[in-house]
Amino acid sequence: MSGYSHPYWLEIPALKGSLDQPRDAEIIVIGSGLSGVSTVYWLQEKGYTDILLVDYEAENAASFRNCGHILYGTVESMQALTALHGEEIARKLWALSIDICHEVRDTILRHKIEAQYKQDGYLVIAIDESEEREIQQSIALLNKNGFGSEYVSREKLEKMGFRNVHGARFEPGSAQAHPTLFRNGLLEVCLKRGLRYHSGVKVTAVDEVRDRVRLTTIPWGDLSCDAAVIAANAYSPLLSDFFAKHRLVEPFRGQLITSKPLKNHKFPVRYPHSFDHGYEYAIITEDNRLMIGGWRNRTEGGEIGIYDIGVNPLVEQGLKDFVETYYALSEEVEWEFSWSGIMAASKTGFPFIGPTDSQRIFTCSGYTGHGFSWAHGSAKILADIINGDPVPDIIREKCNPRYFQ
Repeated sequence: MSGYSHPYWLEIPALKGSLDQPRDAEIIVIGSGLSGVSTVYWLQEKGYTDILLVDYEAENAASFRNCGHILYGTVESMQALTALHGEEIARKLWALSIDICHEVRDTILRHKIEAQYKQDGYLVIAIDESEEREIQQSIALLNKNGFGSEYVSREKLEKMGFRNVHGARFEPGSAQAHPTLFRNGLLEVCLKRGLRYHSGVKVTAVDEVRDRVRLTTIPWGDLSCDAAVIAANAYSPLLSDFFAKHRLVEPFRGQLITSKPLKNHKFPVRYPHSFDHGYEYAIITEDNRLMIGGWRNRTEGGEIGIYDIGVNPLVEQGLKDFVETYYALSEEVEWEFSWSGIMAASKTGFPFIGPTDSQRIFTCSGYTGHGFSWAHGSAKILADIINGDPVPDIIREKCNPRYFQ
């Protein structure tokens, strides 16, 4: 297998910053994935100009190791979200997620970013009867609250190229894009506006010292700023005791495999789709490859608490077997790429957006596997918070990192 542990998305290399010594700045953003670059973008939209972006081993970021899904909703189904929080809160959260997804679309259109963006929908497929019942209940709740969603029968799914499945929910508003192209394109916009970007900067601590923030780095020693944003997602606990002390986010390893281009088989469903409560998720790439990830829930420990991006052969084989079981393919699949990424499970199931235990140190992290959907729009909300602008009450209630200490 070629490309072992190398993401398909990084066939297009991630842009990197200068290797020269960085200088102090008004605001320093740590992490150059979707959260970090988006935070810079929205702060520049607010008029901030003295911004430094730093990263370390950017190619290992989860931003380049996902499945390209930009999904309405949260990690929970509408039925589960309603059961956990009540119908009114669930409705507000779902509506917020739609606005956040549209921020990605609107930014791509505004700057003409070539990111292979398609708003072609999302299919949630049940693999057992209990999941099908949950899907039907979610459809009823979504339609009741004005969100478009429809049921897809087992018979129709079989015509779409699936097998051994039950019913499904189709939602037309979700989208897909190439994460590296989107991040690179957005970064180029920021650089043209004057962003200073430095790679190879390993931040080991972020602390408030009197009226400034101090970043302890390797190899450049201390950096100083008025405010810092920790946009390192799963790696945030390695930078600040705040995350570790309150266990706000926990790392988990998400794994994907991607086939060689299929020569003869044409997939009727090329848009994002998932199975088994979202634990398996897939798309078809521009060059007709099947990309599928997940299966960690079938492993001992669920791949939780791991920072090793090495590939787990048991998960890899499980994904291959899953394809054999649930896809009706007309040709044999040859697998070319296999890789893992470290995602961040949030303590609450929602991202954390706002100040930590310091009014000068902020975060935008904890996407629980929905980072492409939430990162760009969450960064916009963070920029509002930093600038002192109003934000939705639901953000203060469900996404405030201080509230969950």
